[in-house]
Amino acid sequence: VILIFLRSFTSTMIIFIAIPLSILGTFISMYFLGQTINIFTLGGLALAVGRLVDDSIVELENINRHLAMPGKDRRTAVLDAAREVAMPIFVSTITTIVVFLPTVFIQGQAKLLFLPLTFTISFSLFASFLVSRTVTPLMCLRLLKPGHAYQPTEGGWRNRFMVASQRMFDGMDSSYQRVLRWALGHRRLVVLGVLAIFGLSLGLVPLVGSEFFPPSDENQFRVFVRGPVGTRVEETEKLAGRMEQIIRENLRPGELKTIISSVGVPSGRSAIFSSNSGPHAAQVEVYLTSLAERKRRDVEIVADLRAKFAGEFPGTISYFNLGGIVSRVLNRGSQNPLELEVLGYDLAEAQQAARAVAGLMRDVPNVADVQISREENYPQFTVVVDREKAASARLNQLNIAQAALFSLNSNVSVNPAIFTDPRTGNQYNIVVQLDEPFRVQPEDLGKIFVTTQAGRPVLLSTVAEIKRDLGPVQIERKYQQRLIRVSANPAGRDLGAISSDIEKRLGELQLPPGFAVKMGGQTAQQREAFSSLLFTMVLALLLVYMVMAAQFRSLKDPFIIMFSVPMGLIGVIWALFLTHTTLSTTSFMGIIMMVGIVVSNGVLLVEYTNELRRHGLPLAEAVVRAGRTRLRPILMTSLTTIVGLIPMALGILVGSEANAPLARAVIGGLTVSTVLTLVLVPTFYTILEERFPRVLPAEDATAS
Repeated sequence: VILIFLRSFTSTMIIFIAIPLSILGTFISMYFLGQTINIFTLGGLALAVGRLVDDSIVELENINRHLAMPGKDRRTAVLDAAREVAMPIFVSTITTIVVFLPTVFIQGQAKLLFLPLTFTISFSLFASFLVSRTVTPLMCLRLLKPGHAYQPTEGGWRNRFMVASQRMFDGMDSSYQRVLRWALGHRRLVVLGVLAIFGLSLGLVPLVGSEFFPPSDENQFRVFVRGPVGTRVEETEKLAGRMEQIIRENLRPGELKTIISSVGVPSGRSAIFSSNSGPHAAQVEVYLTSLAERKRRDVEIVADLRAKFAGEFPGTISYFNLGGIVSRVLNRGSQNPLELEVLGYDLAEAQQAARAVAGLMRDVPNVADVQISREENYPQFTVVVDREKAASARLNQLNIAQAALFSLNSNVSVNPAIFTDPRTGNQYNIVVQLDEPFRVQPEDLGKIFVTTQAGRPVLLSTVAEIKRDLGPVQIERKYQQRLIRVSANPAGRDLGAISSDIEKRLGELQLPPGFAVKMGGQTAQQREAFSSLLFTMVLALLLVYMVMAAQFRSLKDPFIIMFSVPMGLIGVIWALFLTHTTLSTTSFMGIIMMVGIVVSNGVLLVEYTNELRRHGLPLAEAVVRAGRTRLRPILMTSLTTIVGLIPMALGILVGSEANAPLARAVIGGLTVSTVLTLVLVPTFYTILEERFPRVLPAEDATAS
């Protein structure tokens, strides 16, 4: 892009040097601030590469223009050109960086994900500004030569190419000048037309969809199966084996890497890391080859297997869980992205409410793998303490519960006793527990002795009634409230639309008194992140306006330039819609980044228009000349940023799904904003200057 516009290898190399120097400065800053090289810092560098040369492009293009002016020596031309663009380059860099300052107010997982990215972009942009103000002018002074005037009568392919390209650029400048003059003559039509485009684009927002984070192919998924409570582990193992067989039969060659099955609860401390709740439960972990080695994504593979599993295992519950550690972090510990939390105390009513919520979720389109976290019908003994008898024996429920727990399951989990050998210093756990023969039969539970405060033993059966009962396998609590999680996977539809449908149906659901249902999983994460990002964007707009107001010493000029932002939103909405990309935290960050980039074009236009008016040009002539003069640097800076983001926006490489929406949002916003800003900003500038005229003193130009 730079070579096409500048048509000089020397100029291209001068600008190209800004990239490695800026990246080197970024790495130095990262080292001193303790940042590491990871997927987010590298993603920040990839996003910033196209923007790193913008300042140097504006600097060099202006130097090249001043060198072509007759009667100026090289040193004076370089100094005048550098002084002329000093303020717009500084403002455009600061406005791009300042939009990232409010990211410190982002809450939740989004803050951990995007802070390294924003730090890296800010470091690199500041380094590129330093390069443009130091290295680029010096290299132009030493290496850059004034452009040679090629004549159509001269021969040679180089001469013909340069003449043709110059004719093309002159034609582009003339065409833009005609369009701009027409827009200035039809200002009301231009403003109303742009507002109409903006309004129509907002109508596409519901069609874009929303989710917390772009889905990522982590080359793995898990299948969980639960048989009836009490199923022998041998039968569960057969179920897991049959699942493995179906998976191997339906995966295509080159897709499967390995399968690991876990049946029942393992012995020892490894049971802590198992999701199996008993011998009736199993999980099959399937590891796929890299996405570059297979044609189908993990979502397509799971959708195919889900259909094959339907009706294959009657009397059991099976469901899929996509992804690995990244998905679990994004789900905030939940198994699946969609999750409803049923909060309430009574066990029976809680189970009925959870079943009603699960049925409601199954009726919502594009919802799969609905599951209830709490498992019922687990055989248990219920100890009902007779409070009067216990009080007469000077016992309470805590004494009785601890006695039963210590006798059957030892004292290690509640009241561990540690003995330290005085000779060696070694420590040993002292475990107190009934011997195996005394805790085998159901009747042994009533024979447990409970010691009173006076030290007298009392049989448990004399102060409590022991009943056979059925209950949940485990009781989960959140904020000291009993909790049941009802979770599911979205299938073929965005998370935001599914969550909205579920909430509408929840409003019609009758819950028992004392019960509540809350959204959890990625839905809660998404709403928390979107709220923070919306506040961040508003604060970024205010900061950008304040920075420009301080530099222009005017409230009107920044107001005019800020109209570039809604023009960018038009492009963002259409880019997301046409690429079938949802509005996520990543694309939201792209919108915030776009705000800082698109205003830089307006800064170049407005600042040079003011400069020409200070030198005595009339308003209309200054607007047209500023637009024609700044057309090429604006197109060059925009195109270099867009071209630099295209590889990331395509998302064809493994692991590029995370940053692709961000790049698409910036490309769409910058593309449309550049085209519309070249017409709307001069038009709006003329409208306000004619309505509220002002005089720009000539001495301001000297002071600058």
